[in-house]
Amino acid sequence: MKTFSTRLLSISNAPRGMTLLEVMLALLVLVVALSGIATLTSLGRQSGADARDLTMGQLLCEGKMAEIAAGVTAAGNTQGRFPNDPDWTFSVSSSATDTPGLLNVRVTVTQDPATYSEPLEFVLVRWIPDPDFAAELAQ
Repeated sequence: MKTFSTRLLSISNAPRGMTLLEVMLALLVLVVALSGIATLTSLGRQSGADARDLTMGQLLCEGKMAEIAAGVTAAGNTQGRFPNDPDWTFSVSSSATDTPGLLNVRVTVTQDPATYSEPLEFVLVRWIPDPDFAAELAQ
């Protein structure tokens, strides 16, 4: 019985609270966790911006290709800027294919390198009917 009371006495005399070392270790764990979260947040923001810009490039590229396929814009080799979005440039190149009456049209849309340090690029290739060939057949 005497042993039991001695144990209770020694436990009750133990210091309560945390030591400075325990507080420092807890703060270290907190700082490491917060820096990891900050890195992931930054990476997520950058990936979101890249996805937004690639989607914009795809839409602009498909729009220019649709203009060429509809005959609104000539399928020749041209370059320029989009009037509604001057941060993007386009280039169109076309070449004859082995199949008569078809053109291989390549539209490349790129962010302006003067504005962006790492410009994104989107390329779309499509075979379309050659309007000159259709005119030759009609004659």
